[in-house]
Amino acid sequence: MQSLKNIAALTVKELRALARDRIMLSLILYVFTAAVWMVSDAASTEVRNLSVGIVDEDQSQLSARITDAVQQPMFAAPVALTPAEAAQGQKAGDYVLVLSIPPGLERDLLTGNAVSLMLLVDATAVAHAGNGASFLRQAVQSEIAAWAGSETASAAQVDVVFRNLYNANLTSRWFTAVMQLMNNVTILMLILAGSSLIREREHGTIEHVLVMPVRPHEIALSKIFANGAVILLAQMLSLTLVVEGLMGIPVAGSLAVYLVGALLYVLAVGCIGLLLGTVAQNMGQFGLLAIPVIVVMFLLSGGMTPMESMPGWLQMVIRLISPAPHFVSFAQSVLYRGAGLATVWPQIAAIACVAAVAFALVLWRFRKLLAG
Repeated sequence: MQSLKNIAALTVKELRALARDRIMLSLILYVFTAAVWMVSDAASTEVRNLSVGIVDEDQSQLSARITDAVQQPMFAAPVALTPAEAAQGQKAGDYVLVLSIPPGLERDLLTGNAVSLMLLVDATAVAHAGNGASFLRQAVQSEIAAWAGSETASAAQVDVVFRNLYNANLTSRWFTAVMQLMNNVTILMLILAGSSLIREREHGTIEHVLVMPVRPHEIALSKIFANGAVILLAQMLSLTLVVEGLMGIPVAGSLAVYLVGALLYVLAVGCIGLLLGTVAQNMGQFGLLAIPVIVVMFLLSGGMTPMESMPGWLQMVIRLISPAPHFVSFAQSVLYRGAGLATVWPQIAAIACVAAVAFALVLWRFRKLLAG
């Protein structure tokens, strides 16, 4: 109980310090309102190693040739799925494209009947949804044309129909607005957590805190809780009032589920910011340390650069050291695809693990400070 009282008292102290910082409050207001609103359209990205699932209900020579036409490096090796597996996999974000081959495809073509293939597109990734679907359709039509050259069927009889899931009109601002909101959370939480410690060092108040009857975890938690509460509140207000209200971007999933993941992500980023604050000696050093960390978290999160385009070893490393790729996958699944807790719990667990490791490192650094 005494530890909880200490954390609460220190948290109130941090909130009062933040309330007196008008520049920081203005920055928080700006990045969660105007910055989200004015964000530009997402830049197109190169289609590479695009995940594809194939539901082959024909099991013919032609359907096998169509499956073989999905090749690297543009597409990853296609995965054979049942209709139920395809629906669940796409909802979980495992497959950007799912090609459904109907039964009797080869027979109908040989008898002169028109057929349709369905291409289900996860339009969460706008560039992949547009370019990837076009490239896959061309590959399928080219393979059917090559097959038709030695058969009596005609390639003109085939009509590949695809539907954009979760973003029917491929509106890039749907994707960009939420990604910008997540980027703002990363920047502000990391800066606020680290600068709260640097500010006390520069003002000479850290010595007062260190001689108080408090333990390292109480100091660390108070800084994370105070700044995290402000960022979490601003994020939820921006999501509901700016993104969903003013910009008219629909949120498909549960805000309660999103709040769980956002809370853990804020804690994880706050721990990283505090860790940088324990290494830096002043605000200048902290800024120089924070810039490359933020850039790496942005570029390798999967929100700007597709994870599939990265080398396998880099994907493994960034998932181990950064909570950003897990949170991007989590947020897209919940906010765009309407996924529930049963689908996104692996991402939540991964964020929690990264937060726990980062907090352990912060406590180790704080103990060194107390010993010094």
